[in-house]
Amino acid sequence: MTTSNARREYERGRLGLQVTRLLLEEKRALRRAMSERRQLASTDERARASAAVNARLQALPELVAASTKGGTVAGFVALAARGEIDPAHALAAARAAGARVVLPRVSAQAPRLRFHDADPAEPSHMAAGPHGLLEPVATAAEVDAAAIDVMILPGLAFDRRGNRLGFGGGYYDEAAGKLRAAGRGVLVGVAYDFQIVDDCPAGPADVGVDCVVTDRQVVRCARGAA
Repeated sequence: MTTSNARREYERGRLGLQVTRLLLEEKRALRRAMSERRQLASTDERARASAAVNARLQALPELVAASTKGGTVAGFVALAARGEIDPAHALAAARAAGARVVLPRVSAQAPRLRFHDADPAEPSHMAAGPHGLLEPVATAAEVDAAAIDVMILPGLAFDRRGNRLGFGGGYYDEAAGKLRAAGRGVLVGVAYDFQIVDDCPAGPADVGVDCVVTDRQVVRCARGAA
């Protein structure tokens, strides 16, 4: 490699590091702002927002189709301490309509986020997990993430292109990535309407969603749009 080529490679690498550092700083700032804003939501506000989101979820064509055809729907157990929107009612309705509802469990081995058949209304199905999470017991029947028809994801921020900002662990990006690689399934974010931002910072490893359901609207995302 010539001296000039080596210099170009060096400058390109340094620019890449600067871009990565800027992206991480943007993510940290938005995570902090949205976490603080969600904490300000009162118990009543969270309940009203969750009810509105659940009503829209239950009417979502993709969820209706998966439920009536006996498909697999992945949800999550909301953390009230984080002010998360709770999709429990929509998941219960999907189960009653015929869907197989699975919930995430954190694993020390890959895949780090596993999905198990569980009903959070049944205490014997659930156990305390890391970070204050309530998750399925390890012995519950497991479903490959690539076999999920509708995956409902939490998040701290989303934009109309489908970019999603999580807590930074990459658990959902890995699981959603398997669904994308399988060429099937629908990724649905749930959030307060104030969590929809103009530009959600995202890198190459961040997996976007197909739509976002908020307490005020259903955002159909134009993934990959400029």
